[in-house]
Amino acid sequence: MGNATDPEARLSDTGPVAAYTIRRHAARPHRTRGQHRASWAAELTPLLAGTQRRYTAVVGSAVAGASVVAMAATAGLPAEEPREGASQAVSDIAALAAEASAPEQAAPGTTGATGTADPAAAPAPDGPGEVAPAVEPARTSPVTAQDAQVKWTPMLDRITITSLFGQRWGRNHNGVDFDAETGDPVYAAYPGTVVYAGWESGFGNLVVIDHGDGVETYYAHNSEVVVAPGDQVEGGGQIANAGNTGHSFGSHVHFEVHVGGQPVEPLNYLAESGLDLR
Repeated sequence: MGNATDPEARLSDTGPVAAYTIRRHAARPHRTRGQHRASWAAELTPLLAGTQRRYTAVVGSAVAGASVVAMAATAGLPAEEPREGASQAVSDIAALAAEASAPEQAAPGTTGATGTADPAAAPAPDGPGEVAPAVEPARTSPVTAQDAQVKWTPMLDRITITSLFGQRWGRNHNGVDFDAETGDPVYAAYPGTVVYAGWESGFGNLVVIDHGDGVETYYAHNSEVVVAPGDQVEGGGQIANAGNTGHSFGSHVHFEVHVGGQPVEPLNYLAESGLDLR
């Protein structure tokens, strides 16, 4: 009969009964004979208590081996083969550590853990032995192309051509005539300096603007000139009012372009400069 204070004795409804002794392995008191394996907590308890040094050494060797396998997998080196006779626990821990340490493999062109495209992803090779072509980053220029800051502009608000450059009435017509009403504003076609503003024989009231690089423009037959020699004018700035002065048979603007002192075909010159009035 067991004692009431005996932890190995049981009580029944009728009183004490024979004690049932739990028999354990002598070498491993945390295991129960004939039962399933104990929990991990029970397995680790002897390790922390320092009662199973041999088991501790085995697990420590397994952890060290797993670290070596993990580093070898990361560096792309072949993993060392397990030593003959190593326990299954060592192999299991090494396999788990290698699997946890291996980087995730993403298919080329797919997004990784961050959800962004892999910049180093390259097209897959066509077949065995083929080398995937290198993908070069798109080239970008730090300079943004811009339109020209200064442009040629029309000399009238409304352009109607009445006479072209070339031979006319037995002599050369050195410019182009544009229809205009008397008093219509006449504008400088390009920035420059006024070099002449006043009466000039058959031109009537004439304005000549020097644009630099040997280029000059002429505006003739004006009813009034509103600039003076030496004035700096902008493209599109008013320089005169259209009229019918000089050798003219009706109100209009006679326009010429001179390059190096010689008259050139105005419409072609303006078209090549970005202003097509034709």
